[in-house]
Amino acid sequence: MDTEWKSGCPEWTTENGSHDAEEKRRRVLKRLVEEDYANPPSAEMVKAWHKEMFDGIAPISDYVGQFRDKDLTSYCLQDYEVEVGGIPGTDSSSVLTEVDSFFKEFNTKLNSLEAAFPTGRSRPPTLSDISGVVELTAWAHGEWVRIHPFANGNGRTARLIANYVPVRFGFGPALIIRPRPDQPYGEAARASMLRDHRLMEDFIWKLLADSY
Repeated sequence: MDTEWKSGCPEWTTENGSHDAEEKRRRVLKRLVEEDYANPPSAEMVKAWHKEMFDGIAPISDYVGQFRDKDLTSYCLQDYEVEVGGIPGTDSSSVLTEVDSFFKEFNTKLNSLEAAFPTGRSRPPTLSDISGVVELTAWAHGEWVRIHPFANGNGRTARLIANYVPVRFGFGPALIIRPRPDQPYGEAARASMLRDHRLMEDFIWKLLADSY
């Protein structure tokens, strides 16, 4: 059972692995593949994913679709700090600033990659083109994991963000996985918490290769 970290506020330390939770995740992924990939990445889009996946699953509704913050959020998320394997996420006082910077940089990187990426039948994508997609996927996933803006559910939203990038470039979802800490994904995610995304790039390359 989750313990309280301050009066009336349970820590959200577990995710419900029920059939209902899995169905919610699949619905969000389906919408991403069919609709959301065409929209610019934004905090509002990721908050909507989080809300749909965890509404009725989080211990209290305050934690659903809202970022941790020092004072501009629900009472239970104010000063809420997280860590993964002993590595802290971004301090709650900096979460909103870092999320804002993340999406600005994400859109800049995305627009730059799209400007250089072949469209239609102009030419097939080269290894360098695909490398750009892999690098952006690993960066976006890794930076989201590093910031850890939600009380929980950051891994699931990070994997949705990571799927957004290859889908945007016509490759299909890449991170359809069941992560475990002792698997390569867990090691890569821990490295990303320290801003080293190279292992995640290697992991995504393998997933793309396996999918073809």
